[in-house]
Amino acid sequence: MKKNFVSYYLTFLLPIVFFGCSATSSERLKDTDRRVAEISKTTQTLEKRLDDLSRSISIIVNDGNSLHNDIDDIKNCNNDIQQTIKEIETMIKNLDAHICGFEANYKTTEENLNKRIGDIQKAEIELSNRLEMMKLGTKEEVKEKTISPTTP
Repeated sequence: MKKNFVSYYLTFLLPIVFFGCSATSSERLKDTDRRVAEISKTTQTLEKRLDDLSRSISIIVNDGNSLHNDIDDIKNCNNDIQQTIKEIETMIKNLDAHICGFEANYKTTEENLNKRIGDIQKAEIELSNRLEMMKLGTKEEVKEKTISPTTP
């Protein structure tokens, strides 16, 4: 009876075990396929994000290079401006020295001009006096000539 029971038991038990195992395997396959699909979808999303990030990084790098070039241009312009400012400062110092020389020359020239103006004023007064004397002398001569012909 034990033999029958074991054979009877094995007859029913074996198909259940095989059917149950195959059901579990197909369910695991479906679950695995679903997970593979999710992973594939996630991978595609990540690839798209990586492409977007790559484009963004390329744009940032290009903008960074452009900014670097602009900064180099600004540095060069700054150097040119500093050089121009130094030249202007030198020119101003030279002009200041020249103007100081003019001031000394101006004082000397002003003194000389004032002296000459004084001399000219004195000469003008002297000429004016001479002219008055000449007018008086001419009037006296005219009087003498006018008086003399009438009194012969």
